[in-house]
Amino acid sequence: MPLDHSPVQLALGPEFQSAPRHRLFFAIWPDAGAINSLTKLTALPGRLVNPDRLHVKLHHLGDFVDQIPPSLVPTARLAAATVKMQPFNVTFDGVGGTRGQFLLRASDPLATLIEFRQSLSAALTKVGLRGRVNQLFNPHMTLSYDFSDAPEQKIDPIRWTVTHFALTESLLGKHKHIKRGSWKIKP
Repeated sequence: MPLDHSPVQLALGPEFQSAPRHRLFFAIWPDAGAINSLTKLTALPGRLVNPDRLHVKLHHLGDFVDQIPPSLVPTARLAAATVKMQPFNVTFDGVGGTRGQFLLRASDPLATLIEFRQSLSAALTKVGLRGRVNQLFNPHMTLSYDFSDAPEQKIDPIRWTVTHFALTESLLGKHKHIKRGSWKIKP
């Protein structure tokens, strides 16, 4: 029996046909002094995150192929506008990483940041976005990508006062963030 040398076509499922191009999330952003301290960290491994994209993600609201669902941004904005809290300080004092991400971490549990995130979680739930609220939260900031594992090590503390938070769209693969709303943290 002769062998069939015709090209083979594979039928791939929808998950392989197109990758997400949009990500929507809430985050806090370091102030200029903290960014200056972060850029002074020497010998960071891997591909560095641009200083204007450094953030601590509070809630990941989803990844989307074509566009963000039209009602999601206004609903998330509605929730964000109801969050009330005093500005608060955060301190990160360690670096290290695994799985290709080099992270800035805190040895302190960052109780006030966790409290703020819980307030945002409650607001998202109240406007009907419960399915987009993940209870797990490990505060960190990604500093670089694409490197081998690095053990956790202490650094001089990097501090800032959190006075704002933002709803941000990331254009995946393009290294670009677009703010879809920003709110001052106020009582």
